[in-house]
Amino acid sequence: MKNKIYLYEDRGVFSRILETLTEVMVVAALGLFLAQYLFLSASTVSKSMEPTIEPESTVFIDRIVYSMKAPERFDVVAFSRSGTSLERDVLIRRVIGLPGEEVRISKGVVYINGHKLDVSRYTSEITSDGIAGDGLLLGENEYFVLGDTPANSEDSRSSTIGAIDRELLIGKVWLTVKSVTELRLIR
Repeated sequence: MKNKIYLYEDRGVFSRILETLTEVMVVAALGLFLAQYLFLSASTVSKSMEPTIEPESTVFIDRIVYSMKAPERFDVVAFSRSGTSLERDVLIRRVIGLPGEEVRISKGVVYINGHKLDVSRYTSEITSDGIAGDGLLLGENEYFVLGDTPANSEDSRSSTIGAIDRELLIGKVWLTVKSVTELRLIR
């Protein structure tokens, strides 16, 4: 019977420790790269996206998905008010209107290009039409976003937010974490 040869037997303890440390550093560097350039996490404080995202939750944002495809209606997105991804400037809302569409809200009902859009699956009662009351025509790179709790939401109905330019979109929210036991994928 032949003896089996194990590669680790020929090396000393120092060599094995050095190899293990190198592997740990490579994994840590890869994790930092993914966290910095592909994903972003942000904390929420407002009630604007309840019940989808509860206040004091952390959300994880896919930063590359919209470089490959355009945002779709009802996506939950993160965007910046100021063009930076500083956590205090990041807002989370749901895409309702797409580029080139006219969005109008009348008496709490959302209309896209004159056709009623059923948002009841995602949002609670809309009590304010805001600047969308007269209709808002979106440009070729603009999106209309709405909070899931419109009564507590500063969103595209507000003149301080308005239509969101695609350049301000940070990414798509895909996970929310309230605590170690409360993880939820976002649809």
